[in-house]
Amino acid sequence: MAKLDSPIQPGHMAPYGKLPVPRLTRELMELVQSGTVYSLAVLHYEGMQVPGPMVPYTLSARIRHGDLTEIAPASAAAEVITMSAHTATHIDALCHVGEFQNADGELDPHGEVRIFAGEGKTVSAAPLSTYVGQQYLSIAEMPPIVTRGVLLDVAGYKGVAVLPDSYAITVEDIKGTLARQETDVRPGTAVLVRTGYYQHLREDNLVYRDSIAGLSLDAAQFLLEQGMTLAGADNMSVEALPPMSHPVHRLLMVHNGVTHLENVYLEELAEQHVYEFLLIVTPLRLLGATGSWVHPIAIA
Repeated sequence: MAKLDSPIQPGHMAPYGKLPVPRLTRELMELVQSGTVYSLAVLHYEGMQVPGPMVPYTLSARIRHGDLTEIAPASAAAEVITMSAHTATHIDALCHVGEFQNADGELDPHGEVRIFAGEGKTVSAAPLSTYVGQQYLSIAEMPPIVTRGVLLDVAGYKGVAVLPDSYAITVEDIKGTLARQETDVRPGTAVLVRTGYYQHLREDNLVYRDSIAGLSLDAAQFLLEQGMTLAGADNMSVEALPPMSHPVHRLLMVHNGVTHLENVYLEELAEQHVYEFLLIVTPLRLLGATGSWVHPIAIA
């Protein structure tokens, strides 16, 4: 495990999978027309849904106003929060998902778990995954994201408030949505897919966790071919679930270095027909962690 003398130091940035070292270019600045800033984060709260194996979100007061009489006339309050890094709006590190493969890098349920190690390459996860964190491609290595973002309002294209349970978005859905919105996906684009599933989160409907509408494998492959560098959605997994074998996670993260931004708030963008914007996402530098809570913003 890397320590304070690690090459990962404050200020250090390098490419991370498909994500380049960020640079604010003239082309990106031209995406900003009105200067309106949109928050793309959902609220954290006790009892919110998280993936089944994950630790739930809790908040406990540690210091209440009036407790620290020794600092009077000042007063302070503070709390302790527990949660998985994969709670609410968050981004996945590339070490988060692996795939069972044989020695030739082919899918093999009886092989060893391997994770992304560069375009078309994987590396054994076992020696890099410890009980004190991940030693390779942890979220601490992910640079800030400053890129072109595109909203794909698939629910809007289909004419529904929310897509059906476990609906697998097709390539035809993607093409139809792009045509309706008169936008495109090109190299360097972060794609945010609206399924309408925020409605289920708001209503605490377990469909949000157990029967997720999202990208099909073919749709993910199509977006990858168009140049997508980050996949996001207003659901817990980006891809349609079940199946629980996470084929889209494996295609994008393990084989292509494309990370996932999950539980994104996209309602306001859709209501105002904002389909193209400057996207900014800043992961926390949590050494060894498989993801980070984030507060993404879109500027249009």
